[in-house]
Amino acid sequence: MNLLLHISSIPGRLWLWFFDRFIMYPLMKIVAPMLGVRFMNLGYWPSTSEDDRKLIKFMDDADDLEEYESDRSHIHLYEKAMSMHPKYPNFQDLEILEVSCGQGYSLEWIERWHGPTKCLIGCDKVVTRNVNNIVYGNATDLPFAEKSFDFVLNVEAAHLYSDFRKFVKEVSRVLRSGGTFCYVDVRYPHDAYLVNEIAESFGFILQHFEDCTEEVVEGLNYSARKYDNLLERAPFFVKLFKKSLRETYCAPGTDGYERLKSGQKMYVAASWMKN
Repeated sequence: MNLLLHISSIPGRLWLWFFDRFIMYPLMKIVAPMLGVRFMNLGYWPSTSEDDRKLIKFMDDADDLEEYESDRSHIHLYEKAMSMHPKYPNFQDLEILEVSCGQGYSLEWIERWHGPTKCLIGCDKVVTRNVNNIVYGNATDLPFAEKSFDFVLNVEAAHLYSDFRKFVKEVSRVLRSGGTFCYVDVRYPHDAYLVNEIAESFGFILQHFEDCTEEVVEGLNYSARKYDNLLERAPFFVKLFKKSLRETYCAPGTDGYERLKSGQKMYVAASWMKN
């Protein structure tokens, strides 16, 4: 019976794979400005654990966050990723690269609240806004010279890459010795720890590794409500993909949400120092 259920789910999973890679991002390039969508990660809601203490303090101390209130869970995920950096929350004078920066609103957030940085660049295959510090590029073939950056950030994107090993090799190439690589993403449990094995094979030294699935699921309960409301006032051609879009942002009731909640998938936060 379980085998039959698995086989019957394959067409749906293939469609979502195709949708994520070839439809969603071109669609969002058109729709995001219309609906005011700035971030596209699942979200994160901090716990009372020691691991989130720095993040909570930073957000509590930050002023004038009213304009970001609707994006708070998404920003929490960025702060979670960056909080693993040894210099958090102060990134002054660092040269930073975010691989797969999306629309680049994260760059604005980092510069405003963690800068002024020495250099801050975003790289993405789908450049949706005309922003000076976003460049077109493939995560597995980064358009930068060796040893160009002190800090590489990657937020919820690598599961879509064609070759994760090539991506980590590229991060190692563009990162200076002693630099930090911070990564958060959804993974299947059987390959979550393979992420660290690959990183170590390219000379990275693990600094932090955490299963933060519960906090991401809690973040989804905030972010999905926002996106569900946006879908209700989206153009008709967007509503044609309503089911697939809800699956993409793992809204409660979707298979993606249930896989995270039940432990079939997990969410990993990790950071490494380049040897």
